[in-house]
Amino acid sequence: MEERKTQKRRQATGSKKKRSHKRGRRKNKTLERIIQAVLILGLGCVLFYVIFNFGEANKLNNKGLEAYSKADYETANAYFAKALERDGGSSEYYRNQGMAQSELKLYDEAMASFEKALDLAKGEQERQLANRMKGISLLYQGKYDEALAAFDSALAGKEKRFSDTEVDILYYKAETQEKAGKYVEAVMTYTQIVDAEGTADAYMLRGMAYVKVGDNSSAEADLRTAIKKDKKNYEIYMTLYQALEAQGKQQEAKEVLNDALKLGGKSGEALVNQGRIYTELGEYDTAEEKLTKALDKGETSANLCLAELCMKKPEKDYAAAGLYFEAYLLTVTDDAKAYNEYGLCLMETGNYEKAEQIFTKGVALNDRFIDRTISKNQISAAERAGHWEKALEYINVYLEKYSDDSDAQREKTFIETRIR
Repeated sequence: MEERKTQKRRQATGSKKKRSHKRGRRKNKTLERIIQAVLILGLGCVLFYVIFNFGEANKLNNKGLEAYSKADYETANAYFAKALERDGGSSEYYRNQGMAQSELKLYDEAMASFEKALDLAKGEQERQLANRMKGISLLYQGKYDEALAAFDSALAGKEKRFSDTEVDILYYKAETQEKAGKYVEAVMTYTQIVDAEGTADAYMLRGMAYVKVGDNSSAEADLRTAIKKDKKNYEIYMTLYQALEAQGKQQEAKEVLNDALKLGGKSGEALVNQGRIYTELGEYDTAEEKLTKALDKGETSANLCLAELCMKKPEKDYAAAGLYFEAYLLTVTDDAKAYNEYGLCLMETGNYEKAEQIFTKGVALNDRFIDRTISKNQISAAERAGHWEKALEYINVYLEKYSDDSDAQREKTFIETRIR
């Protein structure tokens, strides 16, 4: 009897233990589910945060690119900075910010952005794009050797079979070489471009580089090839004309211009080109007639050509030229070359104060093709106007970009003596 009671107690105790183990297992499973739910929720929050920030950063970057395309570089820079606040690990956003900073002439900041872009670059393509933009910025700054090093890094030693991006880099490289006075090297780079795509533009640019080397016969061959590829490009005819003139082949040069006139056309643009050609031929009345007709058709560029015509005639009319420049720049406000020509026109009339203002507007455009020339003219106009402190300010900015100009270094010393 006692044994049965003991056995029952043991069974009861065993049942309690089993129930206790079951409750423990249920509690553990419940706790595991809670932990899993918390982890999933946390992971979801993190993913949401990452995706949200990525989406917002991308939107801000796109807004920056839109502002950049409209030449609103301050707004673009601000948007790229905000994009980087959302996603500071993007090489692309740093690249874009660097270009906006370059346009704002914030070169130290731009270089820091490009270096960061290179640090964050994932793969060869991102490194190539970062080096490309870094090279362009250095080209803007007149640091040609450094720019060439960046472009070479972007090309990674490639000598043939170039992608579209790499051909674009080659164009910048050749431009840099020309600006650095390395014309033979530029010819070699243009040869790579010709081999890669063989377009009329490529032959034309190599032809122009040959002119600078002094190899006018090669220039002529390239330019004639360019004309065969694009018979309706007036610019190629004009360049070939200059190459032939340089060789003393006046008759052939005149024939090229007459060939260009055969292209005809009654549009405003065609009439402007005809006016330019007649100007070169010295047929000023016919040139003026064509340009006036183009103006009547609403072709704004005719104003610029009429201004140039007024200054080229034997009886130079700078006053009339000034009026045409004003009319042209009223509608075309981003033509640095036109600002430079207008400034020179004003210098001829002794209006140095206004010339300084006009050159300053042109310098503000930061046009790498003419920046060096127009900046020097700005300094000269300020000096002649007696604005010595302004001249010192201008030359300091100039030397930040073109520190290799020893003549400018001496000019700065002279300006400083006039201020003391």
